[in-house]
Amino acid sequence: MPDTIHIADPGETEGFSLAHFVSHLGVTPGETATFSCKKAEDLKSDWLLWQNSLFVPHLAPAFVDAYLCGREQRINEVQAIDTMLDAKLSEPVKKRSLAAAAAFLEGKVEMRANPGWKRFSERVEKGDTPGHVAVVFALQSALYNLSLAPALTAYAWYELQSGQPKRKVSEDDFEVIFASILPHVPVALRGEKGDATDGGHLRAI
Repeated sequence: MPDTIHIADPGETEGFSLAHFVSHLGVTPGETATFSCKKAEDLKSDWLLWQNSLFVPHLAPAFVDAYLCGREQRINEVQAIDTMLDAKLSEPVKKRSLAAAAAFLEGKVEMRANPGWKRFSERVEKGDTPGHVAVVFALQSALYNLSLAPALTAYAWYELQSGQPKRKVSEDDFEVIFASILPHVPVALRGEKGDATDGGHLRAI
């Protein structure tokens, strides 16, 4: 699948492309995350169901909160968000989320010197916090100083890519299906202060 989406204005697309690229540095996602679809013909309906049952009520709010706390290195609060999210997920979803997050926790070699990332990853290793993929993705986005809206969009794109069936739909159909989630992104950010719409910049680690 392409790394850019053709359904946003140029500024949004640029921010998304940067967030997508940076978030996957050192990572080879090989696990289905919280979204999972078995049949190509069910991709649209399953994607909508995931949005309504998981993304909107649980994952997006946790992502935004973890991002905002992570940006200020408030790791105790990130841990609390991670723990609260864990209580809201079913066992199958929880298992997939933790397995998917492992690729990020293990693959981000360049992040290991960052104190916030180090503190959180060590707590995951010790079993003090679960380490769900939405929280891990949000934390790395904040520590890289990526903008929030493109980062949340990149997370949703990652979920759809990793959870799509083996028999994939066409690129055009994939983008149309993905586009249904875009109206939820500004809603998730509504009322939040910070650089939700400006361009992202890498922070030296």
